[in-house]
Amino acid sequence: MPLLPLDQKPTSDEQEQVLSWLRNFNHDSNPQFMRSLEEGASQDFFIVARDDNGSVIGGLRGAFLHRWLKVDVMAVSPDHRRQGIGGKLVGEAESMAAQQGCQYSYVDTMSFQAPDFYFSLGYEESGRLRNWDSHGHDKIFLTKTLRTINER
Repeated sequence: MPLLPLDQKPTSDEQEQVLSWLRNFNHDSNPQFMRSLEEGASQDFFIVARDDNGSVIGGLRGAFLHRWLKVDVMAVSPDHRRQGIGGKLVGEAESMAAQQGCQYSYVDTMSFQAPDFYFSLGYEESGRLRNWDSHGHDKIFLTKTLRTINER
């Protein structure tokens, strides 16, 4: 095969053309899933924890997609860590997920962040990218099977 010219600055129309090839392939390969995405199957949410004065002291952003809860971000104010707030936020998200029909939860975290916290909540490692940040820290992928509403 001859050497092909490569362009590192394609136009937005050219970028869209390439993306459309993947979308079309995905539609052909998994039409139900792709249709569900187009119909808004993913539901984003954000919950916060407040102190007695009403100030935000923690929060969790996530999404429900089919049978999965995805925890995107969970953080607690430095002054309020290790007081059970993170566990309550994750527990609330999991409860909401069960009400939405989710059976599983997924989160990724860095090795210097909160893997032990999620392990303590019943999450299991399902993958790891070693030295993900090129400074010796791994990105860890965690999953959990949620209890259904009937099991609570």
